[in-house]
Amino acid sequence: MKLETNPTSNVAAPRGKGKLVLSVAAAAALLLSGCSVGTPVDRSKVESVDANAKTLRLAHVYDAGHPVEECGVATIKEELQGSGLQVQSFPSAQLGNESELLEQVASGSLDMAVAGPSFLGVWEQNAAVLDAAYLFEDVDHFVDTANGEQMQAVFDDLYESSDIKVLSSWYYGTRHVTANKKISTAADFAGLKIRTPNAPLYLANVSAMGGTATPMALDEVYLALQQGVIDAQENPIPTIATAKFNEVQDYINLTGHMIQGVQLNTGRAVYEGLTDEERTALEEAMQAGAEATRTCVEEQEQSVLEEWKTGSGIQVNEDVDRASFAAAAGEAMRQQPWGDLYDQIKSAR
Repeated sequence: MKLETNPTSNVAAPRGKGKLVLSVAAAAALLLSGCSVGTPVDRSKVESVDANAKTLRLAHVYDAGHPVEECGVATIKEELQGSGLQVQSFPSAQLGNESELLEQVASGSLDMAVAGPSFLGVWEQNAAVLDAAYLFEDVDHFVDTANGEQMQAVFDDLYESSDIKVLSSWYYGTRHVTANKKISTAADFAGLKIRTPNAPLYLANVSAMGGTATPMALDEVYLALQQGVIDAQENPIPTIATAKFNEVQDYINLTGHMIQGVQLNTGRAVYEGLTDEERTALEEAMQAGAEATRTCVEEQEQSVLEEWKTGSGIQVNEDVDRASFAAAAGEAMRQQPWGDLYDQIKSAR
Protein backbone atom coordinates (compact mmCIF):
# COMPACT_ATOMS: atom_id res chain seq x y z
CA MET A 1 0.00 0.00 0.00
CA LYS A 2 1.51 3.35 -0.99
CA LEU A 3 0.37 6.74 0.22
CA GLU A 4 3.36 8.69 -1.00
CA THR A 5 6.51 8.23 -3.02
CA ASN A 6 9.81 9.99 -3.31
CA PRO A 7 11.15 12.42 -5.92
CA THR A 8 14.07 11.07 -7.89
CA SER A 9 15.67 14.32 -9.00
CA ASN A 10 16.20 17.89 -7.86
CA VAL A 11 16.98 19.13 -11.36
CA ALA A 12 14.25 20.91 -13.24
CA ALA A 13 12.93 18.85 -16.10
CA PRO A 14 12.78 20.31 -19.59
CA ARG A 15 9.71 22.03 -20.89
CA GLY A 16 7.60 19.61 -22.87
CA LYS A 17 4.46 19.64 -24.95
CA GLY A 18 2.54 16.63 -26.09
CA LYS A 19 -0.69 15.55 -27.65
CA LEU A 20 -3.93 15.40 -25.76
CA VAL A 21 -4.46 11.88 -24.46
CA LEU A 22 -8.17 11.16 -24.50
CA SER A 23 -9.09 7.49 -24.36
CA VAL A 24 -12.64 6.20 -24.58
CA ALA A 25 -11.71 2.66 -23.66
CA ALA A 26 -13.95 1.04 -21.08
CA ALA A 27 -12.67 1.47 -17.51
CA ALA A 28 -12.97 -1.58 -15.32
CA ALA A 29 -14.87 -0.96 -12.10
CA LEU A 30 -12.55 -0.67 -9.12
CA LEU A 31 -13.19 -2.71 -6.01
CA LEU A 32 -12.61 -0.04 -3.40
CA SER A 33 -12.60 -0.26 0.35
CA GLY A 34 -14.72 2.27 2.23
CA CYS A 35 -13.22 5.58 3.25
CA SER A 36 -14.88 5.14 6.66
CA VAL A 37 -15.29 8.88 7.03
CA GLY A 38 -17.70 11.47 5.67
CA THR A 39 -20.04 10.28 2.99
CA PRO A 40 -18.00 8.79 0.13
CA VAL A 41 -19.63 8.78 -3.26
CA ASP A 42 -21.47 5.62 -4.29
CA ARG A 43 -18.88 4.30 -6.74
CA SER A 44 -21.42 2.13 -8.57
CA LYS A 45 -23.02 5.33 -9.83
CA VAL A 46 -19.86 6.89 -11.26
CA GLU A 47 -17.88 4.00 -12.79
CA SER A 48 -19.96 3.62 -15.94
CA VAL A 49 -18.32 4.61 -19.23
CA ASP A 50 -19.84 7.06 -21.70
CA ALA A 51 -18.59 6.14 -25.16
CA ASN A 52 -19.35 9.67 -26.37
CA ALA A 53 -17.37 11.44 -23.64
CA LYS A 54 -13.70 12.37 -23.61
CA THR A 55 -11.81 10.27 -21.07
CA LEU A 56 -9.08 11.95 -19.04
CA ARG A 57 -6.63 9.61 -17.33
CA LEU A 58 -5.85 10.67 -13.76
CA ALA A 59 -3.03 9.02 -11.78
CA HIS A 60 -1.80 9.32 -8.20
CA VAL A 61 0.21 7.36 -5.63
CA TYR A 62 -2.45 7.00 -2.93
CA ASP A 63 -4.21 3.78 -2.05
CA ALA A 64 -7.65 3.19 -3.55
CA GLY A 65 -9.23 3.60 -0.10
CA HIS A 66 -7.48 6.90 0.66
CA PRO A 67 -9.68 10.04 0.84
CA VAL A 68 -7.95 11.45 -2.26
CA GLU A 69 -9.39 8.59 -4.32
CA GLU A 70 -12.45 7.48 -2.37
CA CYS A 71 -13.79 10.96 -1.65
CA GLY A 72 -12.05 13.39 -4.03
CA VAL A 73 -11.67 11.53 -7.32
CA ALA A 74 -15.06 9.87 -6.86
CA THR A 75 -16.64 13.31 -6.48
CA ILE A 76 -14.96 14.53 -9.67
CA LYS A 77 -16.42 11.58 -11.55
CA GLU A 78 -19.88 12.28 -10.20
CA GLU A 79 -19.70 16.00 -10.95
CA LEU A 80 -18.57 15.42 -14.54
CA GLN A 81 -21.54 13.24 -15.47
CA GLY A 82 -23.31 14.75 -18.47
CA SER A 83 -20.49 17.24 -19.15
CA GLY A 84 -18.91 15.37 -22.06
CA LEU A 85 -15.89 14.54 -19.89
CA GLN A 86 -15.14 11.52 -17.74
CA VAL A 87 -12.16 10.49 -15.61
CA GLN A 88 -10.40 7.13 -15.50
CA SER A 89 -8.39 6.83 -12.30
CA PHE A 90 -5.12 4.96 -11.70
CA PRO A 91 -4.40 4.96 -7.93
CA SER A 92 -1.62 3.29 -5.94
CA ALA A 93 1.29 4.47 -8.12
CA GLN A 94 0.19 2.22 -11.00
CA LEU A 95 1.67 4.67 -13.52
CA GLY A 96 4.66 5.84 -11.49
CA ASN A 97 5.72 7.95 -8.52
CA GLU A 98 4.95 11.64 -8.18
CA SER A 99 8.07 12.77 -10.03
CA GLU A 100 7.36 10.39 -12.89
CA LEU A 101 3.70 11.37 -13.07
CA LEU A 102 4.58 15.06 -13.36
CA GLU A 103 7.02 14.29 -16.15
CA GLN A 104 4.26 12.42 -17.99
CA VAL A 105 1.86 15.33 -17.50
CA ALA A 106 4.40 17.83 -18.81
CA SER A 107 5.12 15.71 -21.88
CA GLY A 108 1.43 15.12 -22.61
CA SER A 109 1.54 11.35 -22.17
CA LEU A 110 -0.73 11.55 -19.08
CA ASP A 111 -3.77 13.81 -18.74
CA MET A 112 -3.77 14.56 -15.00
CA ALA A 113 -1.80 13.70 -11.88
CA VAL A 114 -1.80 14.40 -8.16
CA ALA A 115 1.53 15.65 -6.80
CA GLY A 116 2.54 17.75 -3.82
CA PRO A 117 4.42 21.06 -3.53
CA SER A 118 7.88 19.56 -2.95
CA PHE A 119 7.57 17.72 -6.26
CA LEU A 120 6.26 20.77 -8.10
CA GLY A 121 9.20 22.64 -6.61
CA VAL A 122 11.52 20.64 -8.86
CA TRP A 123 9.92 22.50 -11.78
CA GLU A 124 9.24 25.89 -10.11
CA GLN A 125 11.15 26.32 -6.84
CA ASN A 126 8.68 28.71 -5.19
CA ALA A 127 5.92 26.08 -5.35
CA ALA A 128 7.74 24.12 -2.63
CA VAL A 129 6.97 26.80 -0.04
CA LEU A 130 3.58 25.18 0.65
CA ASP A 131 5.43 22.25 2.27
CA ALA A 132 7.41 24.45 4.67
CA ALA A 133 7.22 23.57 8.37
CA TYR A 134 4.90 25.67 10.54
CA LEU A 135 3.82 27.87 7.64
CA PHE A 136 0.08 27.69 8.27
CA GLU A 137 -1.99 28.49 11.34
CA ASP A 138 -4.77 26.09 10.39
CA VAL A 139 -6.41 24.37 7.41
CA ASP A 140 -8.31 27.52 6.43
CA HIS A 141 -4.99 29.36 6.21
CA PHE A 142 -3.67 26.65 3.88
CA VAL A 143 -6.79 26.78 1.68
CA ASP A 144 -6.78 30.58 1.50
CA THR A 145 -3.08 30.63 0.60
CA ALA A 146 -3.21 27.83 -1.96
CA ASN A 147 -6.11 29.58 -3.70
CA GLY A 148 -4.79 33.12 -3.24
CA GLU A 149 -3.05 35.56 -5.55
CA GLN A 150 0.49 34.84 -4.32
CA MET A 151 0.36 31.14 -5.10
CA GLN A 152 -1.61 31.70 -8.30
CA ALA A 153 1.32 33.81 -9.52
CA VAL A 154 3.67 30.94 -8.62
CA PHE A 155 1.46 28.42 -10.39
CA ASP A 156 1.31 30.72 -13.43
CA ASP A 157 5.12 30.72 -13.53
CA LEU A 158 5.06 26.93 -13.25
CA TYR A 159 2.67 26.72 -16.21
CA GLU A 160 4.79 29.05 -18.31
CA SER A 161 8.06 27.26 -17.62
CA SER A 162 6.94 23.63 -17.61
CA ASP A 163 3.45 23.37 -19.20
CA ILE A 164 2.16 21.95 -15.88
CA LYS A 165 -1.18 23.53 -14.98
CA VAL A 166 -2.35 23.41 -11.34
CA LEU A 167 -6.10 22.91 -11.40
CA SER A 168 -6.79 22.61 -7.68
CA SER A 169 -5.17 22.22 -4.24
CA TRP A 170 -6.54 19.58 -1.84
CA TYR A 171 -5.97 19.26 1.90
CA TYR A 172 -3.95 16.09 2.57
CA GLY A 173 -3.56 16.22 6.34
CA THR A 174 -1.52 17.60 9.23
CA ARG A 175 1.74 15.78 9.87
CA HIS A 176 2.75 14.54 13.35
CA VAL A 177 5.65 12.47 14.68
CA THR A 178 5.32 8.93 16.04
CA ALA A 179 8.07 7.39 18.19
CA ASN A 180 8.62 5.02 21.07
CA LYS A 181 8.93 7.91 23.50
CA LYS A 182 7.35 11.28 24.11
CA ILE A 183 8.70 14.09 21.96
CA SER A 184 7.82 17.47 23.42
CA THR A 185 10.92 19.60 22.71
CA ALA A 186 13.85 19.60 20.31
CA ALA A 187 15.95 17.93 23.00
CA ASP A 188 13.68 14.89 22.82
CA PHE A 189 14.66 14.44 19.17
CA ALA A 190 18.35 14.02 20.02
CA GLY A 191 19.74 10.75 18.68
CA LEU A 192 16.50 9.71 16.96
CA LYS A 193 16.52 8.54 13.35
CA ILE A 194 13.28 9.89 11.89
CA ARG A 195 12.01 8.66 8.55
CA THR A 196 10.95 11.30 6.00
CA PRO A 197 10.16 11.22 2.29
CA ASN A 198 13.27 11.70 0.19
CA ALA A 199 12.80 15.38 -0.62
CA PRO A 200 15.15 18.14 0.53
CA LEU A 201 12.45 20.21 2.21
CA TYR A 202 11.21 17.29 4.31
CA LEU A 203 14.78 16.70 5.48
CA ALA A 204 15.19 20.40 6.28
CA ASN A 205 11.93 20.47 8.25
CA VAL A 206 12.94 17.57 10.51
CA SER A 207 16.51 18.80 10.92
CA ALA A 208 15.25 22.25 11.95
CA MET A 209 13.14 20.61 14.65
CA GLY A 210 16.20 18.82 16.07
CA GLY A 211 15.85 15.38 14.51
CA THR A 212 18.08 13.27 12.28
CA ALA A 213 16.18 12.84 9.04
CA THR A 214 16.40 9.43 7.37
CA PRO A 215 14.83 9.28 3.89
CA MET A 216 12.95 6.07 3.13
CA ALA A 217 10.11 4.84 0.91
CA LEU A 218 6.83 4.65 2.78
CA ASP A 219 6.24 0.97 2.07
CA GLU A 220 9.51 0.15 3.90
CA VAL A 221 8.68 2.10 7.06
CA TYR A 222 6.55 -0.42 9.00
CA LEU A 223 9.24 -3.11 8.94
CA ALA A 224 12.00 -0.57 9.60
CA LEU A 225 10.18 0.65 12.71
CA GLN A 226 9.46 -2.92 13.82
CA GLN A 227 13.12 -3.92 13.48
CA GLY A 228 14.52 -0.70 14.96
CA VAL A 229 16.26 0.42 11.76
CA ILE A 230 14.60 3.81 12.35
CA ASP A 231 13.21 5.22 15.59
CA ALA A 232 10.38 7.43 14.41
CA GLN A 233 8.43 8.71 11.43
CA GLU A 234 6.11 11.62 10.58
CA ASN A 235 2.85 11.61 8.62
CA PRO A 236 -0.77 12.76 8.78
CA ILE A 237 -3.06 10.75 11.07
CA PRO A 238 -5.01 9.04 8.23
CA THR A 239 -1.73 7.82 6.72
CA ILE A 240 -0.40 6.63 10.08
CA ALA A 241 -3.60 4.68 10.69
CA THR A 242 -3.83 3.21 7.19
CA ALA A 243 -0.17 2.12 7.26
CA LYS A 244 -0.69 0.76 10.82
CA PHE A 245 2.33 2.54 12.26
CA ASN A 246 0.39 2.75 15.53
CA GLU A 247 1.06 -0.99 15.86
CA VAL A 248 4.84 -0.51 16.03
CA GLN A 249 5.12 2.86 17.80
CA ASP A 250 4.26 3.77 21.40
CA TYR A 251 3.44 7.48 21.02
CA ILE A 252 1.97 9.88 18.53
CA ASN A 253 3.36 13.32 19.34
CA LEU A 254 1.10 16.08 18.06
CA THR A 255 3.78 18.30 16.55
CA GLY A 256 1.50 19.50 13.75
CA HIS A 257 4.59 20.63 11.88
CA MET A 258 3.07 20.56 8.40
CA ILE A 259 -0.48 21.41 7.37
CA GLN A 260 -0.14 19.85 3.98
CA GLY A 261 -1.91 19.78 0.66
CA VAL A 262 -1.48 18.18 -2.75
CA GLN A 263 -2.14 19.61 -6.17
CA LEU A 264 -4.27 18.30 -9.06
CA ASN A 265 -2.26 18.96 -12.22
CA THR A 266 -2.76 18.75 -15.96
CA GLY A 267 -0.67 19.66 -19.00
CA ARG A 268 -0.93 22.51 -21.46
CA ALA A 269 -2.00 20.26 -24.36
CA VAL A 270 -4.85 18.80 -22.32
CA TYR A 271 -5.99 22.06 -20.77
CA GLU A 272 -5.91 24.08 -23.98
CA GLY A 273 -7.46 21.19 -25.90
CA LEU A 274 -10.68 21.43 -23.89
CA THR A 275 -13.59 23.61 -24.94
CA ASP A 276 -14.58 26.48 -22.68
CA GLU A 277 -17.55 24.46 -21.44
CA GLU A 278 -15.40 21.40 -20.73
CA ARG A 279 -12.79 23.50 -18.94
CA THR A 280 -15.42 25.08 -16.71
CA ALA A 281 -16.95 21.70 -15.92
CA LEU A 282 -13.53 20.27 -15.01
CA GLU A 283 -12.59 23.19 -12.79
CA GLU A 284 -15.92 23.06 -10.96
CA ALA A 285 -15.55 19.31 -10.46
CA MET A 286 -12.05 19.86 -9.07
CA GLN A 287 -13.39 22.34 -6.54
CA ALA A 288 -16.07 19.89 -5.46
CA GLY A 289 -13.39 17.21 -5.14
CA ALA A 290 -11.28 19.51 -2.95
CA GLU A 291 -14.18 20.12 -0.58
CA ALA A 292 -15.07 16.42 -0.38
CA THR A 293 -11.47 15.41 0.32
CA ARG A 294 -11.07 18.00 3.05
CA THR A 295 -14.23 16.78 4.77
CA CYS A 296 -13.09 13.17 4.67
CA VAL A 297 -9.55 13.90 5.88
CA GLU A 298 -10.65 16.16 8.73
CA GLU A 299 -13.27 13.70 9.93
CA GLN A 300 -10.77 10.86 9.84
CA GLU A 301 -8.16 12.92 11.68
CA GLN A 302 -10.68 13.54 14.44
CA SER A 303 -12.21 10.07 14.64
CA VAL A 304 -8.90 8.17 14.59
CA LEU A 305 -7.34 10.46 17.18
CA GLU A 306 -10.35 10.02 19.47
CA GLU A 307 -10.07 6.26 19.08
CA TRP A 308 -6.39 6.34 20.00
CA LYS A 309 -7.14 8.46 23.07
CA THR A 310 -9.40 5.70 24.39
CA GLY A 311 -6.39 3.36 24.48
CA SER A 312 -5.85 1.37 21.29
CA GLY A 313 -2.15 0.61 21.38
CA ILE A 314 -0.64 4.07 20.89
CA GLN A 315 -0.54 6.91 23.40
CA VAL A 316 -1.37 10.48 22.37
CA ASN A 317 1.11 13.12 23.54
CA GLU A 318 -0.45 16.57 23.34
CA ASP A 319 2.23 18.19 25.52
CA VAL A 320 4.33 19.48 22.63
CA ASP A 321 6.17 22.82 22.64
CA ARG A 322 5.09 23.78 19.14
CA ALA A 323 6.22 27.38 19.64
CA SER A 324 9.87 26.37 20.04
CA PHE A 325 9.67 24.02 17.05
CA ALA A 326 8.04 26.73 14.95
CA ALA A 327 10.71 29.29 15.89
CA ALA A 328 13.53 26.92 14.92
CA ALA A 329 11.78 25.94 11.70
CA GLY A 330 11.17 29.57 10.78
CA GLU A 331 14.88 30.34 10.93
CA ALA A 332 15.64 27.41 8.62
CA MET A 333 12.82 28.17 6.20
CA ARG A 334 13.99 31.77 5.76
CA GLN A 335 17.26 30.39 4.38
CA GLN A 336 15.41 28.73 1.51
CA PRO A 337 15.20 30.44 -1.93
CA TRP A 338 11.56 31.29 -1.20
CA GLY A 339 12.25 32.61 2.32
CA ASP A 340 10.66 35.99 1.61
CA LEU A 341 7.49 34.32 0.32
CA TYR A 342 7.39 32.19 3.48
CA ASP A 343 7.37 35.34 5.63
CA GLN A 344 4.74 37.00 3.43
CA ILE A 345 2.40 34.03 3.77
CA LYS A 346 2.87 33.83 7.55
CA SER A 347 2.35 37.54 8.07
CA ALA A 348 -0.79 37.61 5.92
CA ARG A 349 -2.73 35.56 8.48
